[in-house]
Amino acid sequence: MEKIRKILDKVEVLPLSPALLPKLLPKLSDVDTNFDEVVEIIAFDPALTAKLLQICNSAFFGQETEVISVAEAVNRVGYQSVYLLVAMINGSSCFPWPSPPGVDSVKLWRHSITSAFNAKFVAESAGADGNLLFTAGLLHDIGKVILGQETSAASAGLFRAPSDAASLAREKAAFGGTHSEVGAALLERWKLPAQLAVAVRHHHEPQAAQGFERIAACVTLGNLVTHSEEHPQILERAEFKEALALLDLTPDYMKRWAERLRDHQSLVSGLSRLPL
Repeated sequence: MEKIRKILDKVEVLPLSPALLPKLLPKLSDVDTNFDEVVEIIAFDPALTAKLLQICNSAFFGQETEVISVAEAVNRVGYQSVYLLVAMINGSSCFPWPSPPGVDSVKLWRHSITSAFNAKFVAESAGADGNLLFTAGLLHDIGKVILGQETSAASAGLFRAPSDAASLAREKAAFGGTHSEVGAALLERWKLPAQLAVAVRHHHEPQAAQGFERIAACVTLGNLVTHSEEHPQILERAEFKEALALLDLTPDYMKRWAERLRDHQSLVSGLSRLPL
C-alpha cells in the first residue's frame, strides 16, 4: 500500500472526485428517503443541474413539455434514472480532457459507461444493488487515468487492449501497483463506500474480494461483457466463468443484458463523448 500511496502522491493531476455519488447512493437505497433530500443534493450544484435538465429534455426521454427543475426531473424520469444521469455527469469529471499521454480518455470513458450499464444489469440479475454496481462499473478503470500519466518506455501501450494477467504483471513491474490497486486506493482517498473500492481492486480476481466476492463479480462481468463486443474470445477466460459461478448465473443471461443495453444505446452514445 505504501507504493500505491506514493503513486497517488506524485501524480501531478489527480482526477476530480465524483463528490455527489456517496451522498446519493445511501439515499436511493433507503425506502424512507424524503423526495426533497435527493432534489436538494443535486440542485446544490448549478452546473450539474443544467446538464441534467439538458439531458432530461433530450430526445432520449421524449418529454412532451420541458423539464425545468430537478424536482420535475425526478418526478418525470424517476429516482433511478436521475441517479444514473448524475453518476455519469459527475463521473465524467474523473476522466480528464485532453487525455493523459498513456490513455485515450474518450475510449476509456465509453468503455466505463458501457461497463457501468452492464454491471448494473448483471447486479439486477443476481439480486444485488444496481446503483452501487453502476457506480463501481463507471469507476473500475479510473486507475488507468493515473497510471496513464506516466510516459516511461515500460508503460508504453499498456492500456491499448483489455487487461490480462500478463499486462497486470507489466503494470506491477512498471509502477509498483496495478490500475485496479491504484483505482481502489483513489476511491478510498475520496471516502467512497468501502465495497466500491473492494470491487474496483478485485475486478480481475473477484474470488479474492473477501466478503465482497459477489459485488466484485458483477464488475468483472460488466467489464468482460463490454470488452467482448470487440474481443469475443475474452469470454473464454477463467475469470468470466468464476464470476458467473459466484453469482449463480449462466451465460444464457448474456442475451438479456445485450437487449437491455440496446434499449439504452442512444443514451450511452450521447454521453460517451468528452468533454461532457
